[in-house]
Amino acid sequence: MNMDSRIVNRDVVGEYDAWHEQMYASSSDPLRFPWYASVVEEFGSDFTGEVLEVGCGRGEFAHWLASTAPNVRVTGIDFSAAAIAIANRRTLATPAPVQFLVGDAQSLRFPDNRFDWVVSCECMEHVPSPRAMAAEIFRVLKPGGRFCLTTENYLNGMLLAWVRSWITKQPFNSGSGVQPRENFFLFFHVQKYLSDAGLAVSRTRSSHYQWLLLPRVDPARLCIFEFKSGWARLLAKPFGRHFSFFGHKP
Repeated sequence: MNMDSRIVNRDVVGEYDAWHEQMYASSSDPLRFPWYASVVEEFGSDFTGEVLEVGCGRGEFAHWLASTAPNVRVTGIDFSAAAIAIANRRTLATPAPVQFLVGDAQSLRFPDNRFDWVVSCECMEHVPSPRAMAAEIFRVLKPGGRFCLTTENYLNGMLLAWVRSWITKQPFNSGSGVQPRENFFLFFHVQKYLSDAGLAVSRTRSSHYQWLLLPRVDPARLCIFEFKSGWARLLAKPFGRHFSFFGHKP
């Protein structure tokens, strides 16, 4: 792949810097988000060794993990210098064994087979080349190393927002604001990116079932966050808005 085809446009980086500054809050609980909660529920007691979070944003989860898991060394990378500056301010205020670096998910500046774990939450849908990002996750993981990647999945009511975006030629708004870049993803697209990169996906899960969007109706009224029944979870799984992929590098 030509390197230029996967470099993030400088204007997009600037837009993300501004977006992170606007979204910044001095403190927050990352586990309020279903994607971070899924990582902890799946791997929480297993984390040990070197952990890389790709697309760490403002560092909430990397800092939480470094502060909570007793035997980990956490590195967080994000291509937004503003996000990394915010993450470093958080660590200065509350020290933890974590380092934050500016870096591109599609071209990681780490040697092969470097990390025991790679975590990436809600990042892949915002990069120009998801395939390059998946290949980099494979490359930096140790053989047998484990990963969790979460993305949006639009095989649900959010598809209506995408149709509106395509028809009106307006940027897609997920309900939490317009991001500088948003890829249209269905869960099987993401699974193929991972498997094509050589990663073995052993388990998936989903949550946040947005059945419909209607004008002037709070989307939460038309959404089921999680089903209690096992058979209902199984039937609804392809339609969850938030998808988590768990696996390892063979």
